[in-house]
Amino acid sequence: MGSTDAQRRNVKIIKETKLYSEAVTLAGYGKYNIFVLLATGGCLMCVIIESMNMSFIIPAAQCDLKLSLAQKGILVSVNYLGIIVTSHFWGFMADIRGRKNILVFCLIASSLFTLFSSIAPWAWLFIILRFFNGALIGGASSIIYPFAGEFHDNWHRPKVTTWVSSFVAVGQIYIPGLAWAILPSDWSFYIEGLGISFKPWRLLLIAYGLPSLIVAAMLSLLPESPKFLLTQGKHDATLKILTTMFVINTGKKYHEYPVSTIIMDEIEVQKSEAKPTILQLLRSQTAMLFNKEYALKTILICYLQFGVFLSASALALWFPQILNTLSNYAQTVKNSEVTLCRGIRSEPRTLTDLRTDYLSFDLWQANRNYTTQEDSCIDSVDPGVFLVMLLTAVAIGITYILIGIFINKIGKKVLLIGFVVITGICGLIAQYISGYELILIFCGIYLLISALIGVVNALAVDLYPTSVRALAMAVSLMIGRMGAMIGSNIVGVIFYNYCEYVFIFVAINHVILIIAAILLPTKKVQDIELPAINNEAD
Repeated sequence: MGSTDAQRRNVKIIKETKLYSEAVTLAGYGKYNIFVLLATGGCLMCVIIESMNMSFIIPAAQCDLKLSLAQKGILVSVNYLGIIVTSHFWGFMADIRGRKNILVFCLIASSLFTLFSSIAPWAWLFIILRFFNGALIGGASSIIYPFAGEFHDNWHRPKVTTWVSSFVAVGQIYIPGLAWAILPSDWSFYIEGLGISFKPWRLLLIAYGLPSLIVAAMLSLLPESPKFLLTQGKHDATLKILTTMFVINTGKKYHEYPVSTIIMDEIEVQKSEAKPTILQLLRSQTAMLFNKEYALKTILICYLQFGVFLSASALALWFPQILNTLSNYAQTVKNSEVTLCRGIRSEPRTLTDLRTDYLSFDLWQANRNYTTQEDSCIDSVDPGVFLVMLLTAVAIGITYILIGIFINKIGKKVLLIGFVVITGICGLIAQYISGYELILIFCGIYLLISALIGVVNALAVDLYPTSVRALAMAVSLMIGRMGAMIGSNIVGVIFYNYCEYVFIFVAINHVILIIAAILLPTKKVQDIELPAINNEAD
């Protein structure tokens, strides 16, 4: 036994120069990668919590903040607006300053704005705080995919990117689960200095903001992306990170990592000796996304993001309200007479309010003829909605996991097209079928389209070099959030005014998604340096 150990100690480890893709493969896949998955997945979970928590906060806060329906519509989408406005900037900063520090800053700052909004006494202040929360959480939403992907080789990257996306479902479970635990409580105490009554919905908002602080602490334990460091010429730092990954994943010693030098799998392009300004870098990197080589890819990826977010948000953010309406309607008629559109039309006041609200530009005035009065204000949420939303989120989470398992075997594009076809058909069936339970089942299957966000992101991560990858993700996700805004506002209005056409509109979007997926080039490009910048011309 002792001689065997001695022989092992005497084995000479041959260290070689390796491409980054080879070096990260030799680092193995294990405990280190699982922690990266948990930290980055947790980051995405926080993005979902901050983006979608208003679906349960608004019904509970409407009396305290005297929210009009227009203000409710703004609150549903203002977080997305903040993400859209700043995504380009955060992606650019991540490509020149690094991924990790931007992520940690965005999570901590967004959490603070959530805590501040929990004590906001007025609707207008609440809306502004939610906007800034979105502007900050937008950095985490676009940077997290390249950060996670750059710790993995080509084989594991698509799976990990999809598994990171599965934490969307964790966030979707966290939102109704915590709401179910906190909102039914009936307590309140007045805070004199702030002039507010602190109620369960304010506590719930604090609980929604705390995970961002926890995840920020987890990310702080990770190093910067090793591939990003290598693009910055920090070879020793990259080698140290990959060696640490090797030791933790394999249980071997540091000196056993068989790599001495790491080089990029890239085409080198001469850089300008003059240091470009921030604006010059932003312009050059953005222009690269739309040059001859990347223009078609960028346009198609942007539409895939837009279309998937649009179809997912078209029903998701209205689903709790639709569920409540259908449930009440199903109690008054035979089950065979229950259809989606009949149930929606069973609330004529909703139709009138939505039409009045969205055709009026007086969005900041709370006391309108449709504003709920204090003596009739209802701020309770039907417990049945919590259960259905939880089950839907669990189904989406399972779908994410299955996609992560089969994505390499089936292929990203085939998986994407298959899901688009199936969910589109289920949406059309849900619109025309009768029976409360059947409607819920087909609507639930339709909502699985949100799992495709992970597939689109896996495609996008592979299409761009390290030097512009975060910016490319930021731009495409920015366009995706625009789709979410349209889905949560305009499609909602269509639902309550022209219900029969909603899923026909969605089906058209799905056809365009299929065409975009077919046309999308999937050949992975090599990493390249930014082209030289002529400072004198500016």
